[in-house]
Amino acid sequence: MNLHNAISEDVRLGQNVRLSKFINLYGCEVGDESKIGAFVEIQKNAIIGKRCKISSHSFICEGVVIEDNVFIGHGVMFINDTYPRATTTGGGLQSEADWKVERTFIRKGASIGSGATILSNITIGENAIVGAGSVVTNDVPPNAIVAGNPARVLRYIPGAEEPSTPNGVPFLDLVTPHLELERELIEVFRKSLHTAAFVGGAVVEEFERAFADFSKVAHSIAVSSGTDALRFAIMACGVQSGDVVVTVPNTFIATTEAISQAHAIPEFIDIDEHTYNMSPVMLQRFLEKQCVRDKMGKLITLRNGRPVTAIVPVHLYGQMADMDAILDLADQYGLTVIEDACQAHGAEYFSRKLNRWMKAGSMGRAAAFSFYPGKNLGACGEGGAVTTNDPDLAKMVRILRDHGQVKKYYHDMEGYNGRLDAIQAGILYAKLPHLQTWNALRRERAAEYRQLFGTNTDLELPFEPSWSRAVYHLFVVRSKDREGLLNHLKEAGIGAAIHYPIPLHLQRAYTALNYNIGDLPVAEAVSNEILSLPMFPQLTTKQQLSVVEETMAFASSRKCAEVEEISLTPVATTM
Repeated sequence: MNLHNAISEDVRLGQNVRLSKFINLYGCEVGDESKIGAFVEIQKNAIIGKRCKISSHSFICEGVVIEDNVFIGHGVMFINDTYPRATTTGGGLQSEADWKVERTFIRKGASIGSGATILSNITIGENAIVGAGSVVTNDVPPNAIVAGNPARVLRYIPGAEEPSTPNGVPFLDLVTPHLELERELIEVFRKSLHTAAFVGGAVVEEFERAFADFSKVAHSIAVSSGTDALRFAIMACGVQSGDVVVTVPNTFIATTEAISQAHAIPEFIDIDEHTYNMSPVMLQRFLEKQCVRDKMGKLITLRNGRPVTAIVPVHLYGQMADMDAILDLADQYGLTVIEDACQAHGAEYFSRKLNRWMKAGSMGRAAAFSFYPGKNLGACGEGGAVTTNDPDLAKMVRILRDHGQVKKYYHDMEGYNGRLDAIQAGILYAKLPHLQTWNALRRERAAEYRQLFGTNTDLELPFEPSWSRAVYHLFVVRSKDREGLLNHLKEAGIGAAIHYPIPLHLQRAYTALNYNIGDLPVAEAVSNEILSLPMFPQLTTKQQLSVVEETMAFASSRKCAEVEEISLTPVATTM
């Protein structure tokens, strides 16, 4: 020990170790040629490898192993106890005998930026880089660049080998984001177990407030699924039994299930050929040509003579429909607009009327969201929410979801068991702060696809109008040989899917509505050509390159086959 440093006799220092002033070392090991900055504390049983640089004000606790050539920035904090407590259950101060050291490993060549916090039981892989201010809650792969709270993989070091994917490129990765948030999600379960808060209560209310703020609305009501959300929204908007609700046929059947189960009748209009969303032109044509006013002034459809009361535009694949035009027509004809935003968490629309960007779920009288696991914001099970700025509508949805109760055992109506459980609400609350980042990464992945495909492709890539900020729940392309491409990608180990192969007006479930092939030609043509490519926030450039290369290879082989077929065709001769 000297005037400026506290270095105990049990510290093992290698050759040519450089020590700054005001450091505290005890019971640790520091390898050859390492440098320790000012105001650093290294506790007992910690190991520092050779040629490491530990910058000032960092704290390296017991149980940390740092291998050779590692850089530690300023003010980096290591933790060796997941659930620290000051006292024992008996009320006395904890001693070393009351807890177990949890190990942390920093592999060769890794770099940790200033102000980062590294939780216990973590391994940071070789040559990985942790961004400044990050909170590392899970293992970091070798060569990965991570950042954020919690830290997530942004990309891999250029030229370095990315971890291989055993089964090629998955269509969707639901494992990685949950592992990144593992500690937070486990804490949700622990809290529920300790409080027995399983249904409703403060956790659900906390998520409702947070999701309302995120969606820029006054009210968010959590329910058991996206289907229930849309059904309750339709009912709360006053749609009556036998009323017609206008929607589109290229969507998941839950859209029309919600309409039918609210005892209304779905009626379909064709879609925009570029966005695949509800076409305002087709909506206007339907209202002008396929509807009339009865003697009471009600808008009646010519197909079945029933009154039209509502419109359900679907924000498909993460992109909002043209809401200004739809709302103008709704106002003109006295109709209620209910947004199906089940695929559009965080999507935005620039309203030319309001001269500002609007969030999905904030423009209609009400909107429905799904939190199915594969959504941009997904639960670890089922879940949904209704958003609205109407307090009376919000109150009605709350009554509908809870057996028609206004208070316990007082039932104003017959309702439904449509509540969101507290564990799922807690999971969604933990995930919600990351949704904006995840959506931004989806947009980056979409831009990367466009760059990689360039103009040399036979595919029709997604169209995003100037008034749209899509969040790319899916990245959907069109191919003239969709089935051939799908099979080629699957053989190459690349996940792909079709959303949706049969438009709803031609589904057997809706035979009674008496639609025929050819009634909605754009939707029918699109359904035969659309293909969803892999899309998720953690998708890497390397994985995208594999998707694009295999897609291009299929296109090339198809062209070669066409040329060969032409060359083998006999040419007619004249005598």
